[in-house]
Amino acid sequence: MTGKRQKNAEKNREKIMETTLQFLLKKGSTGAASTTEICAAANLTRPTLYHYFGSKRGLLLAVHMRLIERDLAPLIEKAGSIADPLQRLSFMVRAFTEHICMHPELRVLIHDTLTMEDKHFVSVRDVWKKHYILLKDTINELKAAKKIDNDIKPSWAALFFLGMQTWITYWFDFNKNDSVEQIKEAALRLVLSGLGCKEAPPKREEPL
Repeated sequence: MTGKRQKNAEKNREKIMETTLQFLLKKGSTGAASTTEICAAANLTRPTLYHYFGSKRGLLLAVHMRLIERDLAPLIEKAGSIADPLQRLSFMVRAFTEHICMHPELRVLIHDTLTMEDKHFVSVRDVWKKHYILLKDTINELKAAKKIDNDIKPSWAALFFLGMQTWITYWFDFNKNDSVEQIKEAALRLVLSGLGCKEAPPKREEPL
């Protein structure tokens, strides 16, 4: 494939994925969307969908991985590079909360990630699991350093906090995102307070 043809193919793939994502956001679930509806929304034929993605599941997987590779994976990598566990935790809470507030489509994608049994989605779940493990291990480090309550169970705490953050997609007004900074700081205060952390949160920093 020539450079120009490859560039056009990637452009077409991106357009199809973005159109599909917006359709799924309106639909509310990938499971509720038929191949016919997706093709109609993306203005493409079934043969074109199969040419670029192999199947409806291939398209949905590509939509998931596009968001993960573009946004979530760099966030996890950045968090993992922070040595101090309190700074790492603060970054993860602030950055992921902002990520949630900036991507309303996560309401659909996160729900589907948790409920899909499709073997092709193992790679998607693995990235989200990596995010959870890093958060759990960070809380465990803080516990070992006696910077939080000793009776905290890191795995439970990580799941509680992730649930709190992902639920933002159900109440946040994505048309009025001027409150993102306040929500980020409120989330961090709730997390640190829930852990019994006595130290003040580190200063804010840009997520990436």
